[in-house]
Amino acid sequence: MKSPRFSQATLDFLALAQKQKKVEWLEKHQDEYQKVIVAPMKALAEQVSAVLELEFKSYKFKKRSIGNIKRPADRARALGPLKDFLTFSADRDSGSRYEDLPSLYFMLSPREGEIFTAGGLYMSSHSQTKKIRQWIDLKPEALLDLFKDKNFSKIYKNLGDDHKLKTKPRDYPIDHPRIEWLKLTGFYVYRPIPKKELFSASFPDILIRDWKEAMRFNNLLDDWIERSPGTPSQKTSKKPSFGLHVFDWDD
Repeated sequence: MKSPRFSQATLDFLALAQKQKKVEWLEKHQDEYQKVIVAPMKALAEQVSAVLELEFKSYKFKKRSIGNIKRPADRARALGPLKDFLTFSADRDSGSRYEDLPSLYFMLSPREGEIFTAGGLYMSSHSQTKKIRQWIDLKPEALLDLFKDKNFSKIYKNLGDDHKLKTKPRDYPIDHPRIEWLKLTGFYVYRPIPKKELFSASFPDILIRDWKEAMRFNNLLDDWIERSPGTPSQKTSKKPSFGLHVFDWDD
Protein backbone atom coordinates (compact mmCIF):
# COMPACT_ATOMS: atom_id res chain seq x y z
CA MET A 1 0.00 0.00 0.00
CA LYS A 2 1.34 3.42 -0.99
CA SER A 3 1.99 5.89 1.78
CA PRO A 4 -0.05 9.13 1.55
CA ARG A 5 1.94 12.04 0.15
CA PHE A 6 1.59 15.77 -0.37
CA SER A 7 0.29 17.12 -3.68
CA GLN A 8 -0.86 20.35 -5.28
CA ALA A 9 -4.23 19.59 -3.70
CA THR A 10 -2.56 20.05 -0.29
CA LEU A 11 -1.38 23.55 -1.16
CA ASP A 12 -4.70 24.48 -2.78
CA PHE A 13 -6.63 23.32 0.30
CA LEU A 14 -4.43 25.39 2.63
CA ALA A 15 -4.79 28.48 0.45
CA LEU A 16 -8.58 28.12 0.45
CA ALA A 17 -8.76 27.38 4.19
CA GLN A 18 -7.01 30.62 5.08
CA LYS A 19 -9.72 32.63 3.31
CA GLN A 20 -12.55 31.19 5.40
CA LYS A 21 -14.37 33.26 8.02
CA LYS A 22 -15.99 30.35 9.85
CA VAL A 23 -14.41 27.17 11.20
CA GLU A 24 -17.50 25.18 10.13
CA TRP A 25 -16.09 25.21 6.59
CA LEU A 26 -13.56 22.63 7.72
CA GLU A 27 -16.29 20.25 8.88
CA LYS A 28 -18.01 20.48 5.50
CA HIS A 29 -14.75 19.52 3.77
CA GLN A 30 -13.62 16.89 6.28
CA ASP A 31 -13.07 14.08 3.76
CA GLU A 32 -10.74 16.20 1.63
CA TYR A 33 -9.03 17.56 4.73
CA GLN A 34 -8.24 14.06 5.96
CA LYS A 35 -7.01 12.96 2.53
CA VAL A 36 -4.77 15.85 1.46
CA ILE A 37 -3.71 17.32 4.82
CA VAL A 38 -3.94 14.94 7.78
CA ALA A 39 -2.98 11.63 6.13
CA PRO A 40 0.21 12.79 4.36
CA MET A 41 1.32 14.87 7.35
CA LYS A 42 0.88 11.97 9.75
CA ALA A 43 2.66 9.60 7.37
CA LEU A 44 5.60 12.02 7.13
CA ALA A 45 5.82 12.48 10.90
CA GLU A 46 5.68 8.74 11.57
CA GLN A 47 8.36 7.87 9.01
CA VAL A 48 10.74 10.64 10.03
CA SER A 49 10.36 10.19 13.79
CA ALA A 50 10.74 6.40 13.52
CA VAL A 51 14.28 6.97 12.24
CA LEU A 52 15.39 10.09 14.08
CA GLU A 53 13.91 9.45 17.53
CA LEU A 54 16.42 6.62 17.87
CA GLU A 55 19.32 8.80 16.73
CA PHE A 56 18.43 12.07 18.49
CA LYS A 57 17.01 10.77 21.77
CA SER A 58 16.92 14.13 23.56
CA TYR A 59 14.60 15.63 20.95
CA LYS A 60 10.82 15.50 21.17
CA PHE A 61 9.12 15.02 17.81
CA LYS A 62 5.83 16.90 18.00
CA LYS A 63 3.17 14.63 16.51
CA ARG A 64 0.21 15.47 18.76
CA SER A 65 -1.20 18.28 16.62
CA ILE A 66 0.04 17.11 13.21
CA GLY A 67 -2.32 18.29 10.47
CA ASN A 68 -4.35 20.59 12.73
CA ILE A 69 -5.01 23.83 10.87
CA LYS A 70 -7.42 25.30 13.43
CA ARG A 71 -6.12 28.39 15.21
CA PRO A 72 -6.54 28.91 18.96
CA ALA A 73 -9.40 31.25 19.79
CA ASP A 74 -7.15 34.17 20.71
CA ARG A 75 -5.39 34.10 17.33
CA ALA A 76 -8.51 33.22 15.37
CA ARG A 77 -10.09 36.56 16.24
CA ALA A 78 -7.26 38.48 14.59
CA LEU A 79 -6.03 36.08 11.91
CA GLY A 80 -9.02 33.94 11.01
CA PRO A 81 -10.08 30.49 12.23
CA LEU A 82 -7.86 28.41 9.91
CA LYS A 83 -4.14 28.47 9.11
CA ASP A 84 -2.63 28.24 5.65
CA PHE A 85 0.41 26.29 6.82
CA LEU A 86 1.50 23.00 8.35
CA THR A 87 4.54 22.42 10.53
CA PHE A 88 6.46 19.50 11.95
CA SER A 89 9.26 20.10 14.44
CA ALA A 90 11.57 18.44 16.91
CA ASP A 91 13.02 20.26 19.89
CA ARG A 92 13.95 20.12 23.56
CA ASP A 93 12.67 22.04 26.56
CA SER A 94 15.33 24.49 27.69
CA GLY A 95 14.32 24.66 31.35
CA SER A 96 13.63 28.37 30.91
CA ARG A 97 10.58 30.40 29.99
CA TYR A 98 12.82 32.94 28.28
CA GLU A 99 14.90 30.97 25.79
CA ASP A 100 14.81 27.93 23.54
CA LEU A 101 17.43 25.41 22.48
CA PRO A 102 18.36 24.65 18.86
CA SER A 103 15.58 22.74 17.11
CA LEU A 104 14.60 21.08 13.82
CA TYR A 105 11.77 22.44 11.73
CA PHE A 106 9.72 21.79 8.57
CA MET A 107 7.13 24.20 7.19
CA LEU A 108 4.65 23.78 4.36
CA SER A 109 2.58 26.69 3.05
CA PRO A 110 1.24 27.80 -0.35
CA ARG A 111 2.86 31.20 0.22
CA GLU A 112 5.90 31.93 -1.95
CA GLY A 113 9.13 30.60 -0.46
CA GLU A 114 7.49 29.05 2.60
CA ILE A 115 8.13 25.37 2.04
CA PHE A 116 11.42 24.65 3.77
CA THR A 117 13.46 22.60 6.22
CA ALA A 118 15.49 24.32 8.93
CA GLY A 119 17.58 23.88 12.04
CA GLY A 120 19.08 26.09 14.74
CA LEU A 121 17.83 28.97 16.88
CA TYR A 122 15.30 31.12 15.06
CA MET A 123 15.50 33.69 17.87
CA SER A 124 18.28 33.47 20.44
CA SER A 125 18.20 34.99 23.91
CA HIS A 126 20.53 37.84 24.85
CA SER A 127 22.93 35.50 26.64
CA GLN A 128 22.89 32.96 23.81
CA THR A 129 23.52 35.68 21.23
CA LYS A 130 26.43 37.06 23.25
CA LYS A 131 28.13 33.64 23.54
CA ILE A 132 27.60 32.74 19.88
CA ARG A 133 29.04 36.09 18.80
CA GLN A 134 32.11 35.46 20.94
CA TRP A 135 32.71 32.22 19.06
CA ILE A 136 32.13 33.80 15.66
CA ASP A 137 34.60 36.53 16.60
CA LEU A 138 37.34 34.44 18.21
CA LYS A 139 37.00 30.82 17.04
CA PRO A 140 34.74 30.52 13.98
CA GLU A 141 36.68 27.64 12.41
CA ALA A 142 34.12 24.94 13.22
CA LEU A 143 31.31 26.92 11.58
CA LEU A 144 33.44 27.87 8.60
CA ASP A 145 34.42 24.23 8.15
CA LEU A 146 30.79 23.16 8.34
CA PHE A 147 29.85 25.44 5.46
CA LYS A 148 32.81 24.05 3.50
CA ASP A 149 31.74 20.47 4.11
CA LYS A 150 30.47 18.83 0.92
CA ASN A 151 27.39 17.17 2.41
CA PHE A 152 26.35 20.10 4.59
CA SER A 153 26.92 22.85 2.01
CA LYS A 154 24.94 20.91 -0.59
CA ILE A 155 21.87 21.53 1.60
CA TYR A 156 22.55 24.67 3.64
CA LYS A 157 24.45 27.54 2.01
CA ASN A 158 24.61 30.14 4.79
CA LEU A 159 22.99 31.35 7.99
CA GLY A 160 19.46 32.70 7.67
CA ASP A 161 19.06 36.42 8.27
CA ASP A 162 15.41 37.03 9.18
CA HIS A 163 16.55 38.33 12.57
CA LYS A 164 19.41 40.76 12.13
CA LEU A 165 20.57 44.15 13.41
CA LYS A 166 20.45 47.02 10.93
CA THR A 167 23.83 48.21 12.13
CA LYS A 168 26.83 46.56 13.77
CA PRO A 169 26.74 45.12 17.32
CA ARG A 170 28.19 47.55 19.85
CA ASP A 171 31.20 45.39 20.73
CA TYR A 172 32.48 44.72 17.19
CA PRO A 173 33.99 46.92 14.45
CA ILE A 174 32.11 47.48 11.22
CA ASP A 175 35.04 46.09 9.21
CA HIS A 176 35.07 42.77 11.07
CA PRO A 177 35.49 39.96 8.46
CA ARG A 178 32.37 38.21 9.77
CA ILE A 179 30.30 41.30 10.57
CA GLU A 180 27.20 39.97 8.75
CA TRP A 181 27.13 36.91 11.02
CA LEU A 182 27.79 39.08 14.07
CA LYS A 183 24.73 41.20 13.26
CA LEU A 184 22.44 38.19 13.60
CA THR A 185 20.08 37.78 16.56
CA GLY A 186 18.95 34.34 15.39
CA PHE A 187 21.26 31.58 14.26
CA TYR A 188 19.69 29.05 11.93
CA VAL A 189 20.06 27.35 8.57
CA TYR A 190 17.26 26.59 6.14
CA ARG A 191 16.65 25.15 2.69
CA PRO A 192 13.69 25.91 0.39
CA ILE A 193 11.95 22.73 -0.76
CA PRO A 194 10.89 22.58 -4.43
CA LYS A 195 7.44 21.12 -5.11
CA LYS A 196 8.96 18.25 -7.05
CA GLU A 197 10.65 17.05 -3.84
CA LEU A 198 7.64 17.78 -1.62
CA PHE A 199 5.30 15.75 -3.81
CA SER A 200 7.67 12.80 -4.24
CA ALA A 201 7.41 9.45 -2.45
CA SER A 202 10.97 9.98 -1.20
CA PHE A 203 10.23 13.22 0.68
CA PRO A 204 10.42 11.58 4.16
CA ASP A 205 13.95 10.42 3.28
CA ILE A 206 14.80 13.93 2.07
CA LEU A 207 13.62 15.46 5.34
CA ILE A 208 15.58 12.88 7.33
CA ARG A 209 18.70 13.74 5.34
CA ASP A 210 18.19 17.49 5.78
CA TRP A 211 17.57 17.20 9.51
CA LYS A 212 20.61 14.98 10.02
CA GLU A 213 22.78 17.68 8.47
CA ALA A 214 20.99 20.42 10.46
CA MET A 215 21.77 18.46 13.62
CA ARG A 216 25.47 19.02 12.96
CA PHE A 217 24.77 22.76 13.20
CA ASN A 218 22.57 22.30 16.29
CA ASN A 219 25.34 20.33 18.01
CA LEU A 220 27.79 23.12 17.29
CA LEU A 221 25.40 25.72 18.71
CA ASP A 222 24.88 23.56 21.80
CA ASP A 223 28.63 23.47 22.36
CA TRP A 224 28.98 27.21 21.85
CA ILE A 225 26.10 28.04 24.19
CA GLU A 226 27.42 25.79 26.96
CA ARG A 227 30.93 27.23 27.12
CA SER A 228 33.01 30.25 26.19
CA PRO A 229 35.83 30.25 23.62
CA GLY A 230 38.97 28.80 25.17
CA THR A 231 37.09 26.58 27.63
CA PRO A 232 37.93 22.88 27.15
CA SER A 233 35.06 20.84 25.76
CA GLN A 234 33.51 18.53 28.33
CA LYS A 235 30.92 15.92 27.48
CA THR A 236 28.31 16.14 30.19
CA SER A 237 25.02 14.32 30.55
CA LYS A 238 22.02 16.51 29.97
CA LYS A 239 19.79 17.16 32.95
CA PRO A 240 16.11 16.28 32.54
CA SER A 241 14.49 19.13 30.65
CA PHE A 242 11.44 21.07 31.77
CA GLY A 243 9.86 24.48 31.33
CA LEU A 244 7.81 26.33 28.75
CA HIS A 245 8.74 27.79 25.39
CA VAL A 246 7.91 31.41 24.77
CA PHE A 247 8.73 31.39 21.07
CA ASP A 248 7.61 29.20 18.19
CA TRP A 249 8.74 29.27 14.58
CA ASP A 250 5.01 29.53 13.74
CA ASP A 251 4.59 32.94 15.42
